[in-house]
Amino acid sequence: MPEQLFTTNFTTGDWWIVGLYLLASLLVGVIANKFIHSASAYMIGGGASGTSLNVATYIGTGLGLVTLMYASIDGFSNGFAYVTLALVGLVVGIILGRTGLVIERLRELNLMTIPEYFEQRFDRRTRVVGGIICVVAGVLNMGLFPKMGAVFITYATGLAADGADHSSMVNLITSLLIIMVLVYTVMGGMVSVIITDYVQFVVLSIGMGLGLYFCFTHPDLGWGTMTETLAVHRGERMFNPLAEGGYGWTWICFNFVVFLFAGFCWAPEASRALTARNPEVAKRTFLLAAPGQFARLGIPALWAIAAFTLVAQSPGLTAYFFPNGIENDAVNAAQAMPLALGMIVPTGFLGLLVAGLLAAFMSTHDSYLLCWSSVITRDVISPLRKEKMSDKQQIRITRISIVCIGLFLLLWGIWYELPPSVWTYMAVTGTIYLSGAGVVLLGGIYWKKGSSTGALATLLAGLVAVAGLFLEPLNEALSGLLNMEVAISSYQIGFFNYIFCAIVFVGVSLIFPDKVTKEESV
Repeated sequence: MPEQLFTTNFTTGDWWIVGLYLLASLLVGVIANKFIHSASAYMIGGGASGTSLNVATYIGTGLGLVTLMYASIDGFSNGFAYVTLALVGLVVGIILGRTGLVIERLRELNLMTIPEYFEQRFDRRTRVVGGIICVVAGVLNMGLFPKMGAVFITYATGLAADGADHSSMVNLITSLLIIMVLVYTVMGGMVSVIITDYVQFVVLSIGMGLGLYFCFTHPDLGWGTMTETLAVHRGERMFNPLAEGGYGWTWICFNFVVFLFAGFCWAPEASRALTARNPEVAKRTFLLAAPGQFARLGIPALWAIAAFTLVAQSPGLTAYFFPNGIENDAVNAAQAMPLALGMIVPTGFLGLLVAGLLAAFMSTHDSYLLCWSSVITRDVISPLRKEKMSDKQQIRITRISIVCIGLFLLLWGIWYELPPSVWTYMAVTGTIYLSGAGVVLLGGIYWKKGSSTGALATLLAGLVAVAGLFLEPLNEALSGLLNMEVAISSYQIGFFNYIFCAIVFVGVSLIFPDKVTKEESV
């Protein structure tokens, strides 16, 4: 492959912009450490975040570099049809913000973690099991974050321009980024997360605006050129998710449930309900952040469409990304968007854009690390101890957990092979926890007859979603058993697992009711 195909506009000056920004982020953790005086302050920032700050940090958490990358992968292969997912996120945000479904009640209870509710409503065993499953699903979900960061850095900065293997350098840079996130998260806790997420939200907004501007103004791109290129080379399925060969209704329904349950159950997102000053602020957070849910998926999808347009105009890039013809499936799709941005954004502006996207990388990591480590401390270790832990002990264990999760990410995230759809991987790993815990939360709050045994059985039923990570052997086994070709998709397994968990919760709760029926839900 000729090296000019991978050349970008990233220069030494751009590296300086990125480096200075990352250094400033590191200093935040050092400064924030002075304001940490309790476990509540460390884990949820004292539960006193106002609307604007909560909205910005909520969007900043969800708008990670991995989000931009998985959206661009699907956008490169499926065009505007993928924007359906952005619309789903918008609708779900409005629903949660207007109704306060679950999130309002959680904030009223003054919780620090979601599994904490399981003990209040059911029993300690449910809390511990829920906490363990939450951490396992969450850490697995994070597994591809560093890999996505590595791919982005490689192709946006032109490290692959000479055609040599720069995987070692990329792994080193990604490792340094993770270490930096670990430092300011370990030292500053939720205080540093909220501060840096707010700043990163501003920087990222500017960066994403720059990316859009150059997509629309580049002489080889523009709205008309991009839409025409999609229509000519890929047809209706790039615009209509229900067209032949497109996503289909099951995919849409599955993602609607994932977004809904994640809003009130997935710790990094649901924690914004816990950090809010009061229940009304929690509701406004989700309502006002709804457009951000659309932007965080829609904008990178548009970047990917611009990348597809550039690829279609270059025989060399077309052969690289579509070796079987541009009308067929793409390969190396994760590389397309960062390469395109590196090619169309001018020097200087590119440094600011990359700084913003690396800010997104860190803003997601810090919230995720703190959420999962807080669950380990509050919902797994603490309930199993006979003596109550002091704030100092809780903070120390949380910090140790953050470091352990970070070490896992360095190993799993860098060396794990990317699946064809990173979003599907993330939705399935999330469903391992969301399907069971989401049903238990809904049932516990709104159904008086929900029992402890039913809750425990439902959490375990959510583990069925693990099958979505092993589709190839599963389909082969079913094909041999049924003597016919079987092709079950991971999102089909995920969608029906939510239904299965609901059936388990209702059925087991009715068969094994609690001995003492509570007059009303917690």
